[in-house]
Amino acid sequence: MAHEFKAREAEARLCETFFKAHSVFTAHEFRSYLTAQDQQRAHRHDRLLQEYASTGRLHRLKRGLYAPRPPSLPADEEPVVALPQIAARMTPDAVLAYHTALECYGLAYSLWFHAIYAARKPAKKLRVAAGLIRGSAFPRALRSAGMEYAETTRTPRHGLRVTTLERTLVDIVDRPELCGGWDEVMHGYDLAPFTLSVLKPGRKINVPRMVKYAQSLGNAFTCAKVGFVLDLYQPEWGFDTSALAPLLSSRPRQRRYWELCIPRLPATWVPKWNLVVPCWLQQRAWRKY
Repeated sequence: MAHEFKAREAEARLCETFFKAHSVFTAHEFRSYLTAQDQQRAHRHDRLLQEYASTGRLHRLKRGLYAPRPPSLPADEEPVVALPQIAARMTPDAVLAYHTALECYGLAYSLWFHAIYAARKPAKKLRVAAGLIRGSAFPRALRSAGMEYAETTRTPRHGLRVTTLERTLVDIVDRPELCGGWDEVMHGYDLAPFTLSVLKPGRKINVPRMVKYAQSLGNAFTCAKVGFVLDLYQPEWGFDTSALAPLLSSRPRQRRYWELCIPRLPATWVPKWNLVVPCWLQQRAWRKY
């Protein structure tokens, strides 16, 4: 009896050590931890999770995803967890992307109360105490080529998988609605070189990597928009214009409007990229507000 009591105490200490080190975790992460600490206890991970959830020590966010509840928090209250921490664990292949990636790099211009991740098969939207988490499918071209993890890295502090700065800058042009619109996109481009120089002194934005990734999306319209935006920033970023040659060869053959509503707004045709671009964008109007 005494031996069993000591074994349970040791098991509880193992669990508490893990809970204190994780603000959110998956059942797989918990099992891996138990396996590394004590192979014999690993098979009990499901039962332990159920026990701690029933006592209120753990809050079940969704199937297989848990957040420890601090002892001081009432059992009927949900613990507040940073949205990127949850988003990165929504699926096994989740990658923080779009506006959430901008937040990771300190480039977000507006405050959002939801996080976005990319995955092959995103889970259903999840609303938690801190906000909303939603997923977006990896672009079809990346899925077809097995390149879902192209241009991804890990966040320094928590080791969460996130799109690189170069991929993020392309992705937000490709899907501006997942970033908050074009004002947010352009402010992100404004801030990128300055933030990067602080985070990694001496490192510049790798434009050839942006170009290569943009082409991998297999979308001529996206290639043209990325090329146009890079043209805008070439004097400030100081890269060799020859780096844009692959995008020029990939641009649309027919004239394309920047957005569907463009015909109602003042716009001009840019023959180089075969785009009809809003005048406010060429005039950098977002910087006036």
